[in-house]
Amino acid sequence: MLMRSRLILVPQKLPMNNLSTTIESILFATADSYTVSGLAKLLDATQEAVEEALATLSQHFEGHAMMLVRQGDSVTLATRPEFSAVLETIRKEELQKELSKASAETLAIVVYKPGATKAEIELIRGVNASYSLRALQIRGLIETQGNGRAITYHPTLALLEHFGVSQTDQLPQYAETVAKITTLLNQE
Repeated sequence: MLMRSRLILVPQKLPMNNLSTTIESILFATADSYTVSGLAKLLDATQEAVEEALATLSQHFEGHAMMLVRQGDSVTLATRPEFSAVLETIRKEELQKELSKASAETLAIVVYKPGATKAEIELIRGVNASYSLRALQIRGLIETQGNGRAITYHPTLALLEHFGVSQTDQLPQYAETVAKITTLLNQE
């Protein structure tokens, strides 16, 4: 008789070598910047451990296309400048494509609720919005304000100009749509 065992995952403090790869995965997947203290809190680690993991990660990226970028206490991942020409070509091709349905829905939420957080957008859409938000930012249609978990999304002036309005409240059915969004968010 074959017995199957169940694997039970128990959260635990991460060893230093796993901490750096965990930070790498967070920075890569979210495409956001994080503060050292924010990463420490998120990962239940000390700021010193996060600093050591970031140093390890920075060394790891030597000679690779990615690099760790730091400004003050904030850190993010970026591609090295020498790859900008090929990436610009890819971006231009991507910008010429139509928006996906997911990106169009995300854009509508940001346009009708300027200052929406990622969590609010995901609550309204019911799915992860990371890819759509990133795609819209690359196209220059939305921009962020704030940092860390306090990031909010706003339509760019170029987008409003494209729509032929000087402010969002001039959009079609603005008041009704905002009321529906507000009702939905208040229900949750």
